[in-house]
Amino acid sequence: MARLHFSKLNDQPLLTASGSEVGKIVDGVVKLVDGGLPTVTGVLVHRDGKDVFVSARDLSELSANGCRLRTESVDSRPFERRPGEVLLEGDVQGHSVIDVDAARLVRVKDLVLEGEQGSWRVVGIVPSPPSRLLAAFGLGRVQQSEIDWARVEPLVSHVPSAQVGPSSRLAKLRPADIADIVEEASHDEGEEILDAVQHDHELEADVFEELDEEHQLEFIKGRSREEVATILANMDPDAATDMLMELDQEQRRPVLELLPPEQQAKVRKLLGYNPETAGGLMSNEFIALPSALTVEQSIRRLRELEDVPATLTTLYTLVDGRLSGAVGLAELLCAEVSATLLDLSPSDPIAVYADADLPSVAVQMADYNLSSLPVVDEQGGILGVVSYDDLLEAMLPEEWRWRGRPEQARRYQPPKPAENDVQV
Repeated sequence: MARLHFSKLNDQPLLTASGSEVGKIVDGVVKLVDGGLPTVTGVLVHRDGKDVFVSARDLSELSANGCRLRTESVDSRPFERRPGEVLLEGDVQGHSVIDVDAARLVRVKDLVLEGEQGSWRVVGIVPSPPSRLLAAFGLGRVQQSEIDWARVEPLVSHVPSAQVGPSSRLAKLRPADIADIVEEASHDEGEEILDAVQHDHELEADVFEELDEEHQLEFIKGRSREEVATILANMDPDAATDMLMELDQEQRRPVLELLPPEQQAKVRKLLGYNPETAGGLMSNEFIALPSALTVEQSIRRLRELEDVPATLTTLYTLVDGRLSGAVGLAELLCAEVSATLLDLSPSDPIAVYADADLPSVAVQMADYNLSSLPVVDEQGGILGVVSYDDLLEAMLPEEWRWRGRPEQARRYQPPKPAENDVQV
């Protein structure tokens, strides 16, 4: 099959079967297919002072020299968009798309067509080179080669007839990647991406957790209190508390009261702490078990839980409701099933009080190689835990937050296992 860059076709003549010029090609029309390659349905031709649509069925040839009709005449009806159709130059070229494999936003410089006679499809894009400003900061070193359309997620909410939102390919991306793309995109593009994940409430909440404060506020403004509450209900309680405090004063209480009772109770507890302390940084999602339980009983308890903290690495042990020790999850899984948690845990667990400042928390976690640090009250009861990722997020210097993402040419792509691969 022949390949053709759309820019070579544009502004070329439309010829009759005998070679007479009918008009100039001013755009291409394609129909978007969710998960498939866009099909060229026709071209727009400027003729007699107006743009008319010529169906791909009436074309015998597309080339860098123009298009040729199968007949000597052309239907001169005005162009009317049909559902799912977009213009290559007017709607795609010069606009942004998502390169899903590289998890980045790219601007389309050109489109690659493939086909024969009147049957053509869009098979790839040519991204625009980085701006001089990005290049000056070393953020544009990625080679600007063709990108297969199978890797591309178009952003076409600005096209009324598109009727195709971002597809399930977005679900391949990590929430942090989606958030980075939203922050890089225009407001309308960001809204389109967030709308695409809105049906998956957990993914939507995870993406909002990863957005910086400025963009959280930008994209939460146009949402109803019920929609905001849905997002907060699916966030970690500490992140939900932070985002609740970003809302306007008059919005906070109504949104808080719309949260499910369990999440509402967790958020209310966290609201009383200074955000620059361990109490303000901690999450009250953790697992603590009586120290007298055996390993077998403890594992059974874990399996019975409906919700397990996403960052679970450590179980905390209790004696009379007070923190008595900590057991790493790996250690638990490797231990004799008859051993008790008391046998496995040290007798002097590391913990801080809720008013400990963040440098103190960081020093404790670094000195004792902790992935999480319990926060206790004056009686030794566990109030919550500070995880290493929340600590990093809180202490990361502002100037580090946007130094450009890792060079995408170096982004690791894991191998796809063959069907007959056996993992031992």
